[in-house]
Amino acid sequence: MNNEIVKSNVPRLTIHAKKGTHANNPGKYSPLHYHDELELLIVYGGEFVCAVDGVEYIAHDGDVIFVNSRIPHHTYGTTATVTGLLQFRETDFLDSEMVKIIRYSARFQSRSEAPATVLHLPELFEEVDRVLEEAKSRNTAYDFYIRSGIFRILGILYRSGLLTNAEQMYNSKEIQHIADALSYINEHFQENISLDDVSHKLGFDPSYFCRIFKAATGATFTEYLNFVRVCKAESLLAKTADSILEISEAVGFSSASYFNRIFKRYKGCSPRHYRTAKYIAISKGEKESIMEDKKE
Repeated sequence: MNNEIVKSNVPRLTIHAKKGTHANNPGKYSPLHYHDELELLIVYGGEFVCAVDGVEYIAHDGDVIFVNSRIPHHTYGTTATVTGLLQFRETDFLDSEMVKIIRYSARFQSRSEAPATVLHLPELFEEVDRVLEEAKSRNTAYDFYIRSGIFRILGILYRSGLLTNAEQMYNSKEIQHIADALSYINEHFQENISLDDVSHKLGFDPSYFCRIFKAATGATFTEYLNFVRVCKAESLLAKTADSILEISEAVGFSSASYFNRIFKRYKGCSPRHYRTAKYIAISKGEKESIMEDKKE
């Protein structure tokens, strides 16, 4: 099973958006894979199937297939179908730092409120279609329209119960106990911090802190810290031309080789391959955008 690296194909935005312009071949098969991004597939015509853990979610004209992040799935069409695809990472569109921190915990645990489902919601279909059309046409201020559309899509998913409000997770007893620790990790991940350092700073007995941290996050302190560092490194790989060594040091790893090993553990590939595979489209898109701006 592959950890799919989703490429951005829209300048200035870390999303993948593709509006179907032709019919997919019947029986065309996408092998089992997963990715960090949420996935929304809309069906313009035909019958399309998404299979998750032995369950087939069958969608027809006007339906939306929702697949949560890090959920292994494969897709295929039983007939000639026309579909649209939208993939984006929720944390890229969240403003509150604490909400982002809580979602890190959810991502680490692969805690998915709903793994996948078929939705018969015209409002959601229209919002996804509008985002795909903006991404395709790239009219003036398209990025603003896309961002606002994604916020509306997230609102629908939360109201439908497919995603859990991060504040509700924050108010859970386990998260409340370690909220300050999660915030501290998010602010000091680049430093040489340890479980003893954080537990003492926050007034916890180390053994007690270790126990409640594992209960809340499903990970040891070191595992979670490394995961956050990898998440932070993703952004640097996307937005800078810094070397792998420079990035590894910037996010707090003691050596580039250790960074490479941990990154591959969580992402299934090396940082160098991740940068090339995922973000080459962003670089091209930014160049296209600059050329368009010059023409205007």
